[in-house]
Amino acid sequence: MTFEKVKEIIMDTINCSEDKITLEANLKDDLGIDSLDSMELMMAVEDAYGITVPEEELPNLTSVKAIVEYVDKNADSLLWILMIFMGL
Repeated sequence: MTFEKVKEIIMDTINCSEDKITLEANLKDDLGIDSLDSMELMMAVEDAYGITVPEEELPNLTSVKAIVEYVDKNADSLLWILMIFMGL
């Protein structure tokens, strides 16, 4: 599920064809994303999931899989925080 949403964000942000975006795709080598595109993509991911990607984490997010795993890990943490805060 996260992959499909990240895929959609990538298509919308960098205007990349859907068939190029696989879980294994490297952002630079396979999708042709440069540093400016990468920043735009990370901002779009942050907005979509309500998370913040620290600058020191950016060099680790070089593939679609790395982004999906980061979102899964951090969006889940945010969900737990909200559930605790709301008393659920």
